[in-house]
Order: sequence, then structure tokens, then C-alpha cells
Amino acid sequence: MLKRAVSLFVCIVAWVGVAYGLANGKLQIHHMDVGQGDGAVLISPKGQVVLFDAGEDMKKRDCSKPVSYLDQLGIDHIDFLFVSHYHFDHIGCIPAVLEQFHLQGDAYDRGENYAGTTYGNYVKAVGTHRKTASIGDSITLDKNSQNPVVITVVAVDGKSQHGAVQTSNENDLSLAVVVSFGSFKEEIGGDLSGDNTQMYQDVETPVAPDVGKIDVYKVHHHCNSHSTNDAWMTATRPAVGIISTGDGNDYGHPTADCLERLHKHNVKAYWTETGNGGEPEAGIDVVGGNIVVEVASNGPSFTVTFGGSHVDTYLLIGTGAGVPMNTLPVAITPKYAWSKNSTHYTDAHK
Repeated sequence: MLKRAVSLFVCIVAWVGVAYGLANGKLQIHHMDVGQGDGAVLISPKGQVVLFDAGEDMKKRDCSKPVSYLDQLGIDHIDFLFVSHYHFDHIGCIPAVLEQFHLQGDAYDRGENYAGTTYGNYVKAVGTHRKTASIGDSITLDKNSQNPVVITVVAVDGKSQHGAVQTSNENDLSLAVVVSFGSFKEEIGGDLSGDNTQMYQDVETPVAPDVGKIDVYKVHHHCNSHSTNDAWMTATRPAVGIISTGDGNDYGHPTADCLERLHKHNVKAYWTETGNGGEPEAGIDVVGGNIVVEVASNGPSFTVTFGGSHVDTYLLIGTGAGVPMNTLPVAITPKYAWSKNSTHYTDAHK
């Protein structure tokens, strides 16, 4: 009798984990903990799947963690792929992912060529699905729905609607998109820079007006010193920032000055791991592993799930007068989801 009860419990827990990731009528954006790298997967309310980067583990040079996470969600294919740039902490696991979850539609990237085996493996994996992105390109998910999801390219190769920045730095050349669902908006921009130095050029400032106010900001370049400038923060005014960083990384990410800029603009930051830079500040920084954003259709709020069982709720910024902005959590309710990704894993960054 006890054995049967345990088996039933395991089945129920497993079902909850799968159901959590499959189409549930909400927009889901899962920011996967890939250590010092990047990887996110979007699931539309009706079940279309979009992958944003898939970085490779730095220490193990192994892709079992992101592949396992996608499998856990019950995903069996990828509809579209957006690649920010060609560093292996962003594309190293794309071949492994696409081998198990076949790509159905286009793979958008910045075009051109890049030296190295990792880039060659990526190009081979996407094959004829590869498409060079241009400013203003967009895809619409759930087209037959009254509440579609729209993903729009706002920066690529240092270019935006407000001009072009001359740079050869691979990070500066990152493809950036805005995900829109009703009045909800999230920006995902790889390793875009916001500083003018011998190495980097400021792409954030000219692209910021094209992005406008957003609810969620996938913090550029793992929250390094040359990202997340004040002009960007003033124009976009996010309530939530999500930082993908790896424990013990060699880059000092997230940096104290990047965190300070987020804090100054009242952004609550969710980190995938503790990293190896600035210390998290109680009440405004949360280290939570896989970070999941969910938005209900026509709802007044969105949620951020972290640590597998904790949920913060935020009011949407919206576009009308009097809608609260940069709202701190108005409710915290437990949410339990089965996960076989309980350990941290790290990735490389260039």
C-alpha cells in the first residue's frame, strides 16, 4: 500500500512539472540557469516555443542541463530561434538542443561569418532555417488568437532605428528583441553594451527609444560594468531585471556598479546564480536559479517564479495614465513545480 502511494505521489509531482511548462493559457518566459551564459525559452499561451540562445557549460563543456530543462517542460520541438551573437556561452548548446527538439521555423541571427568550431557547429545545426535579422523584423505567435505574442527585432549589428554604431565587438553586435503580449513587454538583448571604451561602444542609448517602457529587462551582458547605462534605464524603466550569471565566474559578474544602476532605478533583480562580483542586496536582489516570468491574457499583472517555489507578483506598467510603474511585489504566494535541475551549472563568457 505504501509503495503504491509513493508511486502515485511521484506521478503527480512529475505531471505538475510537465504541466507547468506546457501551454497553460499564459505567456511563459523561462530564463534558464545556464551559469555564466544565456538561455531562455518562451512558451506562448497556445504552445508555440521560441528559444533565445542556449549557452554551453564552461566547466564541464556539457549541454545536459539546458536539454534536461527543456525536456522537463514537456517541449518536443522549437518553433523559432533567436541568436543574440556568436560567443559560445550563447550558442554552444544550440546543436545539442536542436538535435533533440527539432527546429520548425526560422533561426534569426545577425548574419555574416564568425571564426571558430562553435560557430561552425551552430551554422550546421540550423542549416537552411538560418535567416539574417533586420531591424523591424517580427514574428507573431498564436496568430489566430485575440491575444497574440509579438517578437520584434530592435537592434542588430550595432544598428537600430535611430542610427548605426560603428563597432566590431561581438558583444556590441548582439541582436536584441522586444517581446510584447498585450501591455506586457520584455527586452532580451544578449550582451549589448552601453559604454564607450577602447573595447566597447554604446549601443544601448540609441536603441532605448525604440524599446520604450518595459516590464522586464533581461540584463545585458550578465550585468557587467559596460552595460545597463543610465540613459537606457531612464528610457525603459523596467520593474524587474533578470541577470544570468554563474557562480565563480572569471569576469566578476554581476558587477557592483551595474547592480548600483539597477538599484538606483528601483529595479528588483533576479539572479540565476550568485556569480562572482557584487553581493546581492537583501530585499532588492534575489538568487533564484531558473527564473520564470508568466503573464495572463488581459491581466493587470505578471508573476516571477524563482527558487522553484516562490512567486512575486507585479502590476503591469501599461501605457495609460495612472498605471503604477516599478511596483514592488504586491503578493507573494507559494507555487510548487517539480524540477530535476536542482544543482547550479556554469558556462563560459567572452
